[in-house]
Amino acid sequence: MRMIRWGVIAGCVVGGGGVMVWRLASFTGGSVGKLEELPDLLGRLQKPIRWSVPEDGGVRYLRFFHGYPEEGRKFVLVRVHMEARLKIGYPVVPRCFELVTDDGTRYYPKSRSPMFTRLGNRFHLDRDDTIDEELLFEIPEEARAERLTFERYHEPDD
Repeated sequence: MRMIRWGVIAGCVVGGGGVMVWRLASFTGGSVGKLEELPDLLGRLQKPIRWSVPEDGGVRYLRFFHGYPEEGRKFVLVRVHMEARLKIGYPVVPRCFELVTDDGTRYYPKSRSPMFTRLGNRFHLDRDDTIDEELLFEIPEEARAERLTFERYHEPDD
């Protein structure tokens, strides 16, 4: 009985794989060239935005940036390189970014960050758009920037 069960499962897997190849071929119009592009498309779907902070000079601590920070605080300027691998269906807003400090506290960038003064406080990315801009954060004087996160921001419903 166990052998029959394994035989049925193996047949489903093999049959399902054949169905999947047939579906992919029909989806691409039978074109071998389009099938060869499929791994790139899958990679783009899995990671629609590539972004990084340069290791050398990507993070700078400042005491002045078009003004002074509040008492007991400092500015952190973070250079971000972003590449949209697909058209992004949501806006990029300041709340998409968070700077996490060494104590685990999270900070949003200032709306007067160079990225948002140049591109606006709400912008969209199309496929192959690239951005090399800076974000401005204000954190406590004793804190150190540990990492930067980027996620889609869902605005609360009113």
